[in-house]
Amino acid sequence: MPQVRLSSAVMAHPSRAGAAFRLRNGLVDLAPEVVFDPDPEGPPTALRTARRAWSAVAPGATHHLVLQDDAVPSAGFAAQAAAAAGARPDDALAFFTEWGSRTAHMVRIAALTGASWARSVDEYVPAPVLMLPAHIAGGFDEYAALKAEPGTPDDVVLDDYLRELGVGCYVSVPNLADHLETPSLTGNDHLGARRCVCLPAEADPPPDWTGPAVEALPMVPQFSWWEGLSCIRVRDGDRYRKEWTAPVLAGRGLGAAELDAACAAAVPAAVREIVSGMLIRQWWLTACALGMVAADLGLSAERVPAAARQPVAARALATMFPGGVRRFLPAGQFERAAGLMLEPLVAALCLGAQYGGEAYRDAEDVGGAVPA
Repeated sequence: MPQVRLSSAVMAHPSRAGAAFRLRNGLVDLAPEVVFDPDPEGPPTALRTARRAWSAVAPGATHHLVLQDDAVPSAGFAAQAAAAAGARPDDALAFFTEWGSRTAHMVRIAALTGASWARSVDEYVPAPVLMLPAHIAGGFDEYAALKAEPGTPDDVVLDDYLRELGVGCYVSVPNLADHLETPSLTGNDHLGARRCVCLPAEADPPPDWTGPAVEALPMVPQFSWWEGLSCIRVRDGDRYRKEWTAPVLAGRGLGAAELDAACAAAVPAAVREIVSGMLIRQWWLTACALGMVAADLGLSAERVPAAARQPVAARALATMFPGGVRRFLPAGQFERAAGLMLEPLVAALCLGAQYGGEAYRDAEDVGGAVPA
C-alpha cells in the first residue's frame, strides 16, 4: 500500500466561522486549513470558496481532503480517510452522500452485497467531504476558471472536471461523515433534511477499504424526494436517462396486481395513517426495484433477509424511507414511519429479487418477460 500524506481544508463562509473552527479543532490529526469565501457579500455560490479550498494543497501531500463547514466527521475519521486513500490512491473518494440521492441507493446495494465502495452516479459529485489525489485537487481552480460559469454549483463543476479527466468518484460504505442541518447559504433549504446514508458504529469491525466497489450499474432505482415518484435511471453512455419503475418491473414479470397485493399486506396501518397511499406505493416500487438490481448482482431472494440484517446494511436501509419522504412529512412523522417501514422494506426487497438475477435470466432463456 503506498505511503499516504494528507492535506486538508475546511471551506466556509465567514458567517459560519465558529462552526468551521470547531470542525478544524476536532480534526487534530489533520489540522485542516480554514478557507473562507473571498467575496462573502457576493452572489451566493460555493464555487468561489471551493476553488480556494482545492488549491490549498500542502507541499508533499499525496491527497487533499476538503470538508464543508457543516460536515460532521465520525470518530477516527482521519485514520480511516488515510486508509481509504491508500486502498484507492487514484480515485476521488467521497465520505458522505445524502440519503435520498441516486448514489444513496448505490450505497444501499453495496451494503447489501458486501461491497466497500459505491460509484457515484448522480450528475454532481457528493462534495461535502471529498478527497482527491493531490495533483487532481491542484488542477481544479484552473479548470473552473476556464470552463465554469461563476454561479454553477461546485459539486457540478467537480463532476464535469472528474469526467473530463476520466477519474471515478467512489462513496465509502459506510459513510464516514454526516451533514449538520443548518440554514443553507446557497438556497437549498427547500431540499429538506440531507443526512448521510449510514455511519459506522462502535460495534462494527474496521472497514476494509480494499474491498470491492459496486460500479456504475445498468439500472439504478431511485425514489425521487423532489417529485415523490419512483423511477429507474438507465445507463445511457456515461450518463443516465430516466424511466418509470412500474413498466420496468412489469417487463421483468412483476405486474401491478402482485405489487399492490404485496404492498397492502406488508405496510402497517400505522404508516397509512400518516403517509399517503400514493407515496407508499411509489416507495414500494423503488424498494422492489432495489431488490431486483441486487439480485442481478447475485443476491438471491433467499439471502436477502440475512443480508439486510447485517449492521451496515440495516442502517443504510433504515434511512431509505426518511431520505425519500423528507419533503412530504414533518421530521417527527417521517422518523416514526421509518422504523415501521423496515420490515416492509425487506419484504419488498425479497419480492423484487425474485425477478432479478438467475430467475430473470432463466425466464429470458425460455422466452419470458424481457424489458424493452
